[in-house]
Amino acid sequence: MSFNGKGFAKHLPLKPGIYQMFNSENQVIYVGKALNLKNRVTSYFVGKAQDTKTMSLVANVFSMEFSITRTEGEALILENQLIKQHKPKYNILLKDGKSYPYIYCSENQDDFPRLEFRRGARNNKGRYFGPFPSAQAVRHTLNHLQKLFKIRQCNNNTYNNRSRPCLQYQINRCSAPCVGKISTKEYGAQLHYTYEFLAGKSNQVVEELVKEMNLNSKQLNFEKAADIRDQIKELQVIQSQQVVESNSNQNLDIFSVSHELGLYIVTLCAVRGGRVLGHRSFYPRALVDSLNKEVLSAFVTQYYQDKPVPEIILLNKSLDDRLLIESALSQIAESSVKIISKPRGKRKKMLELNNANMNSALELYVAKKANWQHKWQTWVTEVGFSKVPNRVECFDISHVFGEKTRASCVVFDVTGVKKNMYRNYKIVGITNGDDYAAMRQVISKRLESIKKHNYDLPNILLIDGGKGQANQALKILQEHKIEGVEIVGIAKDENRKAGEERLFVMSRNIMIKPESNSLLSHMTQHIRDEAHRFAITGHRKALAKSRKKSLLEGIDGIGEKRRLTLLQHFGGLQGLKKAGIEEIAKLKGISKEIAKRLYEHLH
Repeated sequence: MSFNGKGFAKHLPLKPGIYQMFNSENQVIYVGKALNLKNRVTSYFVGKAQDTKTMSLVANVFSMEFSITRTEGEALILENQLIKQHKPKYNILLKDGKSYPYIYCSENQDDFPRLEFRRGARNNKGRYFGPFPSAQAVRHTLNHLQKLFKIRQCNNNTYNNRSRPCLQYQINRCSAPCVGKISTKEYGAQLHYTYEFLAGKSNQVVEELVKEMNLNSKQLNFEKAADIRDQIKELQVIQSQQVVESNSNQNLDIFSVSHELGLYIVTLCAVRGGRVLGHRSFYPRALVDSLNKEVLSAFVTQYYQDKPVPEIILLNKSLDDRLLIESALSQIAESSVKIISKPRGKRKKMLELNNANMNSALELYVAKKANWQHKWQTWVTEVGFSKVPNRVECFDISHVFGEKTRASCVVFDVTGVKKNMYRNYKIVGITNGDDYAAMRQVISKRLESIKKHNYDLPNILLIDGGKGQANQALKILQEHKIEGVEIVGIAKDENRKAGEERLFVMSRNIMIKPESNSLLSHMTQHIRDEAHRFAITGHRKALAKSRKKSLLEGIDGIGEKRRLTLLQHFGGLQGLKKAGIEEIAKLKGISKEIAKRLYEHLH
């Protein structure tokens, strides 16, 4: 039964809000915002859709829901939250899991505050500058600050344990407050200039330094005046390195969008106080026939969900919902926000520069993806499968003598790596070092997870470990009565030499030995190495965590006080291991049952 969109739209209010579209399996397939809910939803079901994406969307709608919001800003925030939560098929998704980097200053925390790179939650007391578009931009700025103002960047542990100046002081990149080479007043002045520089007021810093230089010169303090002169020269060199320098102190972000071969790119240039902080490219997920302006509209609204909104946003495409986004972002920023798609003068040059950076990044991205797709075809041309797989999952086991065994599952498709689908599994209840049992367990857990989340089955399971390991995966599939999933084992030859791998195709009971420099060899090595890296990472984390944990932790009936009593009485863990059940039970507060449980745990 088709959904009566016109009938649903008739009862919608003429108010701002969001709407959700569901398919027959009650999954959210699209989330949208609207200044006028009734008009926006009606537009989907009146007349003929202008593009195949909208036609496909409408054809798959089984039901709809809506929520009224007080303002456009609330609608924008709610839309972004729902998109992030449900990841709808027909929405454009900003694929970026990283938080943005900041420069942190431990102001009011230390007598001589430090500067450092920070990413993540801004919970520490002090001042934060940013966000910067990339980690490289932060490190580049910190490098300039070391040359200019010589504010310390070492951690407090290093700082508090210095008895003489470090190498940074010797190469004139730190003022060595750790050993008293600079007064609190002088350090505070340099910190003030640092704040001004990070705020984009470099011209103002130069003016203040010139005044200070002249003052020292009049006071016949020529050595100090010469140091300030060198500082001014260094600052002017940095200013001249800026490709674009605005006369105003306005903050603005520049976004450029383009696509090629179904791959979309959005490149950001962040400008703060007239100073270019750097460029960064994003590759959002979008349906192949999405328009560039649709991608840009969705991207901009999602991008500012958790970031400060600048006064001006420059775009290389005009947006149909520009006024709505402007209004919503202005409410979020609590100040006027302007979106400009046809700038003039210096802003036009800045946009053109961003376009050039975008085109270069897209060219490299497309070449990389095209090369991967060429490799992906070898599943058909060299392995002999009837069709190109939609998804390949590779499994690997990692442990040290059976301790803290972990298994990895990494996922690849025709576009490359799918890191959001990576999983790390804890392997328990097996004999230490039994890799066959570990492989059986991880495959079983993966199949349970696929069933629980209603995922499609992968086309190929690539098993790192050879024919024996692959047989374990095959048995699990047979036990679950799963058909249509190919099992391929991958193992090095007798010499354990990289590039000499052998592939065991279980469905045909054959072994394939790719040429060492062939596309198939490069692809399978890359997938296998990624699974190996991810498994080792999980194992090392588990091992490091266990090393920090007491052997007595996790035993029922033995808390912190009893652990302390036991260790003090027996003189440590070794003495406790030598004690018998009766001896342990003699301690006050330790019953025979607890003593037996402890003894069994230790032995």
